[in-house]
Amino acid sequence: MNKLSVVFVLLFSLNFILAQEPNNAHNLQITVTNFENLKGSLIVCLTDKKEDFLKQCEYQKVVAVTNATISLDIANIKNGTYSISLFHDQNNNGVLDTKGFFGIPSEPYAFSNNPSTTFGPPSFEKCTFLINENTQISIEL
Repeated sequence: MNKLSVVFVLLFSLNFILAQEPNNAHNLQITVTNFENLKGSLIVCLTDKKEDFLKQCEYQKVVAVTNATISLDIANIKNGTYSISLFHDQNNNGVLDTKGFFGIPSEPYAFSNNPSTTFGPPSFEKCTFLINENTQISIEL
């Protein structure tokens, strides 16, 4: 009986400790504005690694463009510092189309924090924001 009491106390303590840990799964609501037309899809890439920025996505979402403003949610995001890159894939080919020798994008694109893109894509750091709770952000194309 004594061993059973010890096991019960340990299980109860473990359950109490786990219940006190912060929730590390959050929702991100993204609102994207200024679509020029209602063709194609919006492709959103969320990453928390500098080396993955503009290359890979930890979380990716693709939604049809049906309004000049689109809101979308990404669920179950762990705590961290993230950056978003996105583009309006007007022809639904899954890639950001470019033109000319320098590869200038021919489809609208944007980043979290709405940094200037006059001299090329911004750095990961210019686009970062913290997720440690449910978060809402707005991005202009």
